[in-house]
This record gives sequence, structure tokens and C-alpha cells, in this order.
Amino acid sequence: MACRNRPAPAFTVAVGIGIVVSGVVFYLGLSYYSKVTFAGLGEISRSSAEFSNMMTTAVALLIVLMGCVDICIGIYRGKKERAVREKIWGLTSEGGVSPREFLDACDVLRTRGDFTGVYVIHNKTKDMYYVGQSARVVGRLIQHLTGCGNGDVYADYKYGDDFELNVVSLRESGYDSLDALERDTIAAYDAYGRGYNRTRGNRN
Repeated sequence: MACRNRPAPAFTVAVGIGIVVSGVVFYLGLSYYSKVTFAGLGEISRSSAEFSNMMTTAVALLIVLMGCVDICIGIYRGKKERAVREKIWGLTSEGGVSPREFLDACDVLRTRGDFTGVYVIHNKTKDMYYVGQSARVVGRLIQHLTGCGNGDVYADYKYGDDFELNVVSLRESGYDSLDALERDTIAAYDAYGRGYNRTRGNRN
């Protein structure tokens, strides 16, 4: 099952700021309206004005509090997502290989034993990524490069775009779940938003 879409942290922060500003404008506007409306009236009207101001203040504070919560959530999620990106980039920082280099070495790689993990296919020409997972990463990459994988990736590969391949072993990644590793890798490379992936990954 694919992950549910969530607003980006920056958008959440922006919404929070907008809510805070709305709360302040709401308070100032109603305070001014009450002052003008009840000015010069009797004691009962002044009491009504005080009650109105108290209610206005309470509502405005509630709105501002809601905005502050959104801002805090956005900042927290932004920091968390940056940490995930840096972790994933660290796992793939050694650089990848070209498809030709990979295909030339695939027999040796298979002799050493296939492995479970994720793979990152980078179209350097278009700066687009595709991220996938497999219990046999080497075999799955061969399928992608021979027309038995993602059709869009293969079409661009056959067209002559410049590609680079990278892999992350689940055992060496620090992750317990292959689905979680794939989701974070898709997010780190924005493979869903600006790449070939059509989902954000599986959620177990």
C-alpha cells in the first residue's frame, strides 16, 4: 500500500504563519470594532464591550496557538526529513557505476552472491531518479536494463540518456525494514515528485 500524501514541511510552516497572522488581524480588527461601536455608551454597553473583548482575545489566542502548533510540526518534520536525506546520501556517497560497467561485472557480482536491498537508477541527462527494492538487487537491475523493469526508465536508457546505478544493501544500511529503506530513499532523491516512481513506496 502506498504512503498517504502529506504536505511538505515548508508548506506546513507557511500555513502556520498564515494562521498566526490571521489570529492577530482578527484580534486587532474586532478590538477596534468594539471600541468604536461601544464608545460613549452606558455602563451595560461597556460591560458588553468588555465581555466581547475577552471573547475576542480568547478566540484570537486559540487561533494563534493553532498556528504555532503547525509551525512547530513543520519545523520538526523538516529537521527529520533532512536527517533522513543525509543518512541515505551517506549510504550512496561513494558514487555509482554506468550501466555498461554494471553489465560487464554482473557475472562476478552474481558469483559473489546477490543481496537484498534497494537500488537507485539516476538518469543524469534529465536528473531523474528511480528507486526500487528487491530480494535480488543484481538480478533486478539487469531486468531494468534489458526491458523487463520500469518502462519509462528503459525507454530513456535505449534512447541514449546517460545513466548511473547505485545500490544499498539492507544488511549494511542500519534499517530493519526493506520497505522503510525504500520509502526513505525515494524521499531522499525525490523520485516520486520529480522522478520515475509512481508511489512513495510501500507501507507495511
